[in-house]
Amino acid sequence: MPSIPQSTSPRTLQVARILDAVGGDVPKGLRLEIEPQLDSTNETLKRRSSTEDIHWLALLAEQQTAGRGRLGRSWISPPGSNLYLSLGWRFNYDVSGLAGLSLAVGCAVAEQLESSFGVHMMLKWPNDLYLDSRKCGGVLIDLVPSPTDGWVAIIGIGLNVAMPMEDSHGIDQPWTDLASHLPAAPSRDAVAADVLAALVRVLSGWQAHPFSAWQACWQRRDFLKGHEVTVQQAGNTIRGRATGVDGTGALSIETDLGTVSVHAGEASMLRGVAP
Repeated sequence: MPSIPQSTSPRTLQVARILDAVGGDVPKGLRLEIEPQLDSTNETLKRRSSTEDIHWLALLAEQQTAGRGRLGRSWISPPGSNLYLSLGWRFNYDVSGLAGLSLAVGCAVAEQLESSFGVHMMLKWPNDLYLDSRKCGGVLIDLVPSPTDGWVAIIGIGLNVAMPMEDSHGIDQPWTDLASHLPAAPSRDAVAADVLAALVRVLSGWQAHPFSAWQACWQRRDFLKGHEVTVQQAGNTIRGRATGVDGTGALSIETDLGTVSVHAGEASMLRGVAP
């Protein structure tokens, strides 16, 4: 992938610069749109999916007024600082075939950013991107029925690139951004190109290479592995030692009653408990 010079100040995202940086890694079918402000890139694509084909449509926003994370949490999205990107992708088979997709997306994005910027990104189950034990980004996937057959996945990526300190006060957990780990703030066009290339790598090969092909990558970057964790799901709390993920992306936890596989929920590391 051609490199884009780093910049010490943010600048407006540009379609041409992003596509030039992606180069031959993405087929010509990709459509790329950039909006100055949206409520949420995922929500916008969900609305558009009812009236148009959003397969291969990538939508970026300079700012989100109602950015969304998992479980309805807000995603702080100040203007001109970070990356807010969603991509629509149609899968012509049952939703059960998409198990582990968000984990594989995290793997691909982490690998691509490490290749381009030298940062070692860890992954917190099921969809968070971590640098230096602090959250740097996340993956959010929404599924809507395809008007033809199967499902359309809307894959959203929120990534802190150069978060202004004055805009971070609403963040309720330890956070970081790419700029804090580099000599200079990276070009957001370069980061967008990396994320798009990573997404297409995962999605275009998914049927032949589902999450089981990404499992070893996840294990190398597993932020929770070996630590005592709790998982909240459907009113229940599971506590034990995280031991990795299985071939479907389920989190394995060793509890006093044996090993439990958790397919959905909110995992938290128990601080001060040694692995």
